[in-house]
Amino acid sequence: MIGTSVLFGLEYADGMVQLQRDTIARARAMTQAVDGQLFIARATAQTLAASRVLRRGDFKEFHQLARDVLASTRVGMNVVVSDPSGQQILNTLRELGAPLPQHGNPEVLRQVLITARPVVSGLYLGGALRKPVMSVDVPVLVGGKVAYVLSVGLLPSDLNGILVAQHFSPDLVAAVFDPEGTIVARTHSPEKFVGQKGTAEYIQQIRQAPEGGMRTITREGIPTLSVWSRSAETGWSVGIGIPAASLERALMRRLAWLGFGMAALLAIGLGLAWFVARKIAVSVRGLTAPALAMREGDLAPMPPLEIEESAEVAQAISETAQLLAARAAEITAIERAAGFGVWRHDLRTKELVVSDSIHEMFGQDVPPFPSQRGTLFSVPCWEQLKAAGEEAARSGEAYDLELQVNHANGSTIWINLKGNPLFDAAGRVCELRGSILDITKRKQAELALEQSRQVHMRHLEQEVAARTASLKAANQELERLSRTDVLTGLQNRYAANDRLRQEFLRQKRTGSIYAVLFIDIDHFKKINDSYGHETGDQVLRRLAEVLRATVRATDFAARYGGEEFVVVLPDTDLAGARVIAEKVRSAIATSVSITGTPVTVSIGTSAILAEDKNEEQAVIRADEALYQAKEAGRNRVAWR
Repeated sequence: MIGTSVLFGLEYADGMVQLQRDTIARARAMTQAVDGQLFIARATAQTLAASRVLRRGDFKEFHQLARDVLASTRVGMNVVVSDPSGQQILNTLRELGAPLPQHGNPEVLRQVLITARPVVSGLYLGGALRKPVMSVDVPVLVGGKVAYVLSVGLLPSDLNGILVAQHFSPDLVAAVFDPEGTIVARTHSPEKFVGQKGTAEYIQQIRQAPEGGMRTITREGIPTLSVWSRSAETGWSVGIGIPAASLERALMRRLAWLGFGMAALLAIGLGLAWFVARKIAVSVRGLTAPALAMREGDLAPMPPLEIEESAEVAQAISETAQLLAARAAEITAIERAAGFGVWRHDLRTKELVVSDSIHEMFGQDVPPFPSQRGTLFSVPCWEQLKAAGEEAARSGEAYDLELQVNHANGSTIWINLKGNPLFDAAGRVCELRGSILDITKRKQAELALEQSRQVHMRHLEQEVAARTASLKAANQELERLSRTDVLTGLQNRYAANDRLRQEFLRQKRTGSIYAVLFIDIDHFKKINDSYGHETGDQVLRRLAEVLRATVRATDFAARYGGEEFVVVLPDTDLAGARVIAEKVRSAIATSVSITGTPVTVSIGTSAILAEDKNEEQAVIRADEALYQAKEAGRNRVAWR
C-alpha cells in the first residue's frame, strides 16, 4: 500500500507538471492570438497612415475612408488622428467638425512623436468614450517628419472573445494583461476587474520570466495554480488559473479510499498478510504499463486488477490520461483554428519535430530541413531561414521571420516563423524551438487594402484633374467677365484702372509716356428721358462700336461708368492725344444718331507728367478738361 501511494503520488506530480506545461502551451497560443489581433490593428493603422489623402490634410475624405476600412476589416472600434499637441483632429466615432478632446494617452503620443515608430498602448481611459480602451498608435510622416499620430482604438471586449473561444471549464480563471499588468479581459467578473492590476506577486513573476507557473490567490481570494505566457514582441500576457481545490480533490479522494483499505486490511489480521501482499504486488505491477504509456502520451489497456484500491488508481490513471489527451486535442484544435503550430529542431541529432497543425497548415508532411530547399520553401526563403537559424545558434538571439510556403495544393501561403534558442548545461545552443502562425489572410487583406487604395487614388487623381481643368476654365471666364462691360463689350472700370496702373508703372520704370481721353455723351439723360433706356443702351453700344473702330489697335478703350468712357493711349503725348480725340469726336458725331439727330460727345484729354505721384492725377486732369469742354458748349475737345 505504501508503494502504491508513492507511485500514485509520483504519477500525480508528473501529471501536475504535464498539466502545467499543457496549460502554458495553451496560454502561449492565446498570447499569439492576442499578438495576432494587435498586429492586424497595427498593420491597418500603418496602411491608413500611409494614405495620401491624410498626408495632404484632406480630413473629410480620410474620415470616410477610415470608416470604410473599419467596416470592411472589423479591426478596432475607431480611428483617431491627433496633432503633435495631442488635440484630436479626427475621430470616426464623431462626425467631422464635432468638438473633440485631447488624446487619451499622452505618454504613448509622446513615444510616437519621439521615435516615429508604432506603439501598442496598455489599457487607459479613452478621451472620447471615457471608458477603458487600448490603442495602436503610428506616426503619419509628411516630408520625413511626424505631422500627425494615427490611432486605432480597441475595446477590452475585442480581446475577451479570445477567452470565450477557449470554452474553459467554469472553475478556471483566465485573463489577458497589458505590459503594465493591468487586466484587459477576464473570464470571471470582467465588469469588476477589467482596468485593475493583477496581484503584485503575479505581476512580479510575469515580468521576471516569459512563461511559468506558481501557487497564488486570485482577486476573489481563491487559491490556484496559475500559469502565464508573456509575448516577447508586445509584452502582453495571458494567465490561466486552475483552482487548487480542483487539483487536490481527486488526490484526497484516492488517499481517503487508500486509508480506508489499509484499515480494513489491518483488521483482517496477519494471517492474510502474505496473501494480500501478493495481490497488491500484482496489482501495482499492473499499473506500470498504463502509467508509462500515459507519460508518453498514449493510452494503454488496463489489465484486470483484483485489488480495489489498485483498480481505482488504474481508473484514475486512465481518466488522467484521457484528460491529458483531451487537453492536448483542445490545444491542437486551438492551433488549427488559429492557424498556429509549434516546432523544435535538435541541432545535435538534426531531428525536426512539428505539431500536427503545421502538417495541416502546409497540406503535407514536413520533410527534414535540408529537403525543404526548393520544395516547401523557395530557395531564397530557405536560405533566409537557414541564415537566421545559424545566427541564432551562434549568437543565442531569437529570430522572427515572415516567409512564403509552397502549399501541397500548388498555392502559396504566408507564415510568421519565430525561433528561440535553448542552451545546454555548458551554455551552448543545443536546440531551436519556436512557433509558426499562418498570416495569409492578413497579407491578403494588406494586398487588397493596398490595391483598393491605389484604385481609389487613381480615381481621385482623375477627378482632381477634371475638376482642376473645369475650375481653370471657370476662373478664366470669371476673369473675363469681371473685366468686361456686359452692355458694350468694352473693358470695364476695373480693367481700366488696372491698365492705367500698368502704364503709370511703365512710365516710372522706362520713361515712356501715355495720354488719357475722358469721353462723356452730351445730354445723355435727355436721351433716356425722351426715348427710353432701351434707346439709351443702343446709343451706348453703337458708340462703343465706333470707338473700337476709331482708336488704334494698341490703344485701350473702356466704359468707365454710365455714359462715360476712357481711352488710354500708350506712347502718345498731349498733342497726339488731341488729334486722336478730335478724330473720335468727329467719328461719333457722324456715325451715331437718333432718328436722324446726331449724338455728340465731349472729350477731355491729358498726358502723364513726370511729377505725377500716381495714375489718378492724369485721369483727374482729363476729367477737369472734360468739364471745360462741356462748359464751352459741348461737342468739342479740351485738354489740360
